[in-house]
Amino acid sequence: MAVEVRPIITEYIKSEFVKGDTGVDVDSANLLEEEIIDSLGIFTLVSFIEDKFGVSVEPEEVNLDNFETVSAVTTLVEGKL
Repeated sequence: MAVEVRPIITEYIKSEFVKGDTGVDVDSANLLEEEIIDSLGIFTLVSFIEDKFGVSVEPEEVNLDNFETVSAVTTLVEGKL
């Protein structure tokens, strides 16, 4: 059974970082430019990804390109599964 990565990541970001602001479309937003996630938030998200999906995110993979959008985060995780 394939894991649905994108909806899990989207829901986590909504619940952890958006804090009730339902006007934000997390799925299509630039998470960094729109200040949904900051540098500390990236590390919080990395910890969640490692725990939830049982993968290891290498230090060199923790960069702006991999955490700019939900699509980028999804691609990173799916590449590790």
